[in-house]
Amino acid sequence: MLTNAPALTVFDQNFKLPTVHEWSLTIQRELPGGFLAQVGYVGRRGLRLQRAYDVNQINADPILPSFIAMQQNVGLGCNPDGTGCPSGVAPRPVPIVANGIVTGAFVNTSTTRTDLTQNGAGNFAGRVEQTTLAAHLRPNQQFGVITYLDSGGDSYYHAGQLTLRKSFSQGLLFGLAYTYGKSIDDQSVDPVGASSGGGLSTTNSRTPVDTRTWRNERALSDFNRTHVVTINSVYELPIGRGKMFAGSANGFVDRIIGGWSLAGLYTFQSGEPFSVTSGIRTSNFSHVSRADIVSTKPDVHYHDAAGAFGPVVFDSVSAFAIPVAGATGRPQHFLRQVVLEYGSQRNQEYSDPRASSLQFRAEAFNALNHPNFDNPRDASVGSPNIQSSVFAGTCCATVAPPTTQTIIQTGESPRVIQLALKLDF
Repeated sequence: MLTNAPALTVFDQNFKLPTVHEWSLTIQRELPGGFLAQVGYVGRRGLRLQRAYDVNQINADPILPSFIAMQQNVGLGCNPDGTGCPSGVAPRPVPIVANGIVTGAFVNTSTTRTDLTQNGAGNFAGRVEQTTLAAHLRPNQQFGVITYLDSGGDSYYHAGQLTLRKSFSQGLLFGLAYTYGKSIDDQSVDPVGASSGGGLSTTNSRTPVDTRTWRNERALSDFNRTHVVTINSVYELPIGRGKMFAGSANGFVDRIIGGWSLAGLYTFQSGEPFSVTSGIRTSNFSHVSRADIVSTKPDVHYHDAAGAFGPVVFDSVSAFAIPVAGATGRPQHFLRQVVLEYGSQRNQEYSDPRASSLQFRAEAFNALNHPNFDNPRDASVGSPNIQSSVFAGTCCATVAPPTTQTIIQTGESPRVIQLALKLDF
């Protein structure tokens, strides 16, 4: 019996060098007033990209007949192993008990009953494999998790780009860039570095749901931004010697009031996609499945909810459903899967757009004090897991204000205004 099998990390012996192919077409046209317009298309194709996953996952397939039989026995009023039935009730035989793989005491525990109620066949399979090797539920029973790194990933990116620029003249520089893009892949994380998005785990929503079914992972990339708008401008104030105002100022006054400029930057990005997870291992022991979407997808919008810290994107009480017989009278959008199902496709939901502003000379970061909360997958007080007490929460990513990068990326830093005087000599 091997209850504490060691973990292992290995590379594919036929590991390939990742490559990215790019093609583009751009058309430019000069417009009156010093403006230049540019319309373009950019395409990228990533091949042999790095992936990481548990190649030694514990699967519930071999014990599925037993798991279903135990569910049926509980439904008949019996113990999961078929004992203790009401008078006149014939229980269903449970093969893993009848064959001596596990005991009736093992399958009659409260933990097993929880697995049966939640369709947690994968979780039950993990407990069986950790108790006895007789069921042969993983490929290599000498080891636990085998993190396998290969070059089997691929990606696609297509984008239409529109740019309008005005070269500096008459004291004004202006630029506008708009991108309408779409990125598709089957895994969006650094497969090695936890600090840069890796660190796959059984509950991380970025971890593959089932390593035998990669087609269910093909979806919008975690970092996909459908719409991105950036506007920048520099305006030289018409104040000082030779300018519209105070044009005859002497040298001393001109050094004080002249040479000032205003610069502005505005960025808008549509929300990132994310997956809603069920919190239950319904298929295997390596990862929880994703929640099924029933009826229609709920609208994603930030709002307050009773008992929640910060805004949420779903109502944590009524925006998901648990399959209980006769449960009615509340909106039902998310559902736990049936046994061995993987749930909906990856990244079916979107967080709200983000916007931020800054001004230069008197530098104002997040000048409008506009809150841009994270999505439940990346929030520190929030989760895409429908079993979690902070399900749908969006607050707050840990940042280190007041750097421009963290403010623009997360928007959770408060408004920061700093006065700066730049001296060139």
